[in-house]
Amino acid sequence: MIDQTFFDDAPLPSSVKYATEKHVACVFLLDTSYSMRQNGAIDKLNEGLRAFKAQTLNDLDSHAKACIDVAIVSFSSTVDLIQDFCPVEDMQTPVLDAYGKTAMGGALELGMDMITRQKQVYDNSGTPYFRPWIFCITDGGPNDDYLDAIRRLKWMEQEKKVLAFCVGVEGCSFDIMKDIFAHERIFMLDNLDFTGLFKFVSSSLTALRNSTGLTDSIQVQKPDNMISIPL
Repeated sequence: MIDQTFFDDAPLPSSVKYATEKHVACVFLLDTSYSMRQNGAIDKLNEGLRAFKAQTLNDLDSHAKACIDVAIVSFSSTVDLIQDFCPVEDMQTPVLDAYGKTAMGGALELGMDMITRQKQVYDNSGTPYFRPWIFCITDGGPNDDYLDAIRRLKWMEQEKKVLAFCVGVEGCSFDIMKDIFAHERIFMLDNLDFTGLFKFVSSSLTALRNSTGLTDSIQVQKPDNMISIPL
């Protein structure tokens, strides 16, 4: 279940930091279902989020720190907005717990809503931006209704409105993930190396933010534990 009150009642931000500089937005969709307690996965996920913030702040100058906007959504039996979009320098790293089921379809819908809203914020401020990212991490598969989310995500990607990535750890239903995400952006993460994963995401977003071209994707060397899924 998703609480849409936030989107109905909250006004759009009136300004964007360094509005004339190009921004990039990334929403993390994080599986916090009960199975993420196995092998300390949820604790390692929390460590990875802290590593993401630390590395991103270390790699960027003061202007660029304000131009990478991040948001966090968790999904278990419910979908929870942990943090709305904010500059990475203002990101509050949560302490996530694991319980319940896997409402991934609802999380995808909320993530797409948030990106649509954030693009409106940029447009209202005259702020240029790279194509926003959705970055989903899971150890299972959706057990809610996700077919509408698939159709919407495929349309948004086709219209170049978003780039969606999926990283699965042990237990991930990759056959279902292949129905949801573009095959070339699905990965398997070995050894619960969330710190290595989030450092890779940080490096990728930093390289994208600092690029001068028109590309929406930057090639950064993946960690050894992040493996492409065969078609």
